[in-house]
Amino acid sequence: MVELIRQHISAQEDMEVVCVAYNGESCLERMKEHEVDVLLLDIIMPHLDGLGVLEELMKKKKNPAVIMLSAFGKDEVSQQAVTLGASYFLLKPFSMDQLVQKIRLVTNQGQAPAIETIDLKVGSTLREVGIAPHIKGFTYLKDAVLMVLEREDLLGLITKELYPTIAKKHQTTASRVERAMRHAIKSAWNEGMQQHELFNGRIEQEKSPKNSEFISYVSSHMNQEQSG
Repeated sequence: MVELIRQHISAQEDMEVVCVAYNGESCLERMKEHEVDVLLLDIIMPHLDGLGVLEELMKKKKNPAVIMLSAFGKDEVSQQAVTLGASYFLLKPFSMDQLVQKIRLVTNQGQAPAIETIDLKVGSTLREVGIAPHIKGFTYLKDAVLMVLEREDLLGLITKELYPTIAKKHQTTASRVERAMRHAIKSAWNEGMQQHELFNGRIEQEKSPKNSEFISYVSSHMNQEQSG
């Protein structure tokens, strides 16, 4: 299968196969050695699976567009892949022409997911401002923004309703949800999140935003994007 894909892509006038890896650890090593535009990543690989590779890649600032390949169409797996930064999720079996089409699609779109939903857009915005996608706070913040987009009044009920609802969904406690969010925001702020245009005009630049303030900023940004 790998050789067939390599041959077909190499036959395209506008494409070049830069490197091939047969397990997750080898893939990460190759990525250090080569600069690529698109990475084809199988979910199931020895030593480190595709999601594990994706998690490691997303810790870096600059990454290629990633097309995930899988024989399993589980929603939670595909959603996790997209949350971690995958541009497209392609189910096996697929034709070589279909694969080439998707490569051209993500190359033209850059890092933007091929299927834009509000869920994916929120995840993309959180990654963009520096919230690390591999930590729990990322998931909780994404859920919170999506909930506020549905019900703006939840910003005034963050302790009473928002945290408990998210906690119930993820089988944890409201206090752990609050702490995970706070940690995610503070870590990103210390890494330079305050420089992002989303926080232009914020008076207090020294201290990171409280959870409710951050959720408000992101949800307002999403509303502006949708109306624009």
